[in-house]
Amino acid sequence: MIGVAGHQPNHLPILDAMGQPAAIGLGIALGADDRFERVVVVEGDGSLLMGLSSLATIGHLAPERLLLVVFDNGVYLATGGQPTAARDVDYVAAAVACGWSGGRDIGADPEAFAEALDWASSVPGPTLLRVRVGTETIPTDYFLEDPAILGRRFMDWLAPER
Repeated sequence: MIGVAGHQPNHLPILDAMGQPAAIGLGIALGADDRFERVVVVEGDGSLLMGLSSLATIGHLAPERLLLVVFDNGVYLATGGQPTAARDVDYVAAAVACGWSGGRDIGADPEAFAEALDWASSVPGPTLLRVRVGTETIPTDYFLEDPAILGRRFMDWLAPER
């Protein structure tokens, strides 16, 4: 995901913290000021399985600006490609059962993804998009950077204008 988008100041790569991106995004969405229309969290299927309880907390707190995009490649790619149980999990139904506004389960078709993003931007969150993707990767050096430095860069970007 980082390889596709490149490193941007408004991105916070979460390295070596499977199961944590949705919870971190929740905190950002709750604390973000009016400069931000949406907080978009990108997470893998295996990572969300490791932090599935975050769906309940997010549903309970109902951050209207939160959009969770789950890229489902069916494997724990970061640890060697072991299969996940994601094919047996209906993430959208789980999120809705936990109080989320809604979600969509789509394939890797770019047109369907763009349509789902348009939908998600038009409804109050929290919303979830599950996007089925392959296991291809783009090499990137970002995974070698110090997470503390990546976090500081993001915090600097997030800070209100002075």
